Amino acid sequence: MSIDQLIRKYEPNYIPGEKRRNTSEKEHKQRQTIREKHSLTDNLLKEAEMLNLTRDEKEHVHYLVDKFNDFNQLHRKASKECIILSFIFYVYRVKNPGRKLSEYRITRKYGLTGNVFELIMCRIIQQLLAESPIIPRATSRYDNEILYKTGLRK
Repeated sequence: MSIDQLIRKYEPNYIPGEKRRNTSEKEHKQRQTIREKHSLTDNLLKEAEMLNLTRDEKEHVHYLVDKFNDFNQLHRKASKECIILSFIFYVYRVKNPGRKLSEYRITRKYGLTGNVFELIMCRIIQQLLAESPIIPRATSRYDNEILYKTGLRK
C-alpha cells in the first residue's frame, strides 16, 4: 500500500458521535476528491519522469486540475488518469511540440490517443474563452470604454 492509501485508511473522517450537516458533508467530500486528484496527479507526474518537467510546469498541471475540477465536462468516457495525463502532455507540448503522443508508452497504458487529447484540449480552450471577455479595440461599432468596463455591447 502506498502512503496516501494508508493515510486515507486510518484518517478518521469524522469524530465518533458527531453528526455532520449536509453542507459540511458535501464540503468534506469535495475536499477529499480534490486531495485524491492531486495525489493521482503526483503519481502520474512521477510516472512521466521521461518528460523532464520543471517545477513550474508541474505546478501548472496542478493548476489545471484545480481549474477544471469536473472532468466529465472535458470527456465523459475518459478516465481521470487519461484527463490528467492530457494536462501533463499539454504543458509538455508547449515547449516540445515535435513528438507524437503515440511514441510514449504511458499514453497507451492510460488510453490517451491523439483524438482524445485534441477533444480535451478543445473543450479546455472553449471554457477558457467563455470566461474571458473578447474586446474588439479596432472597431467603431461599439463604445469601447463601456465594452471594456462591463463586457456589454451598447
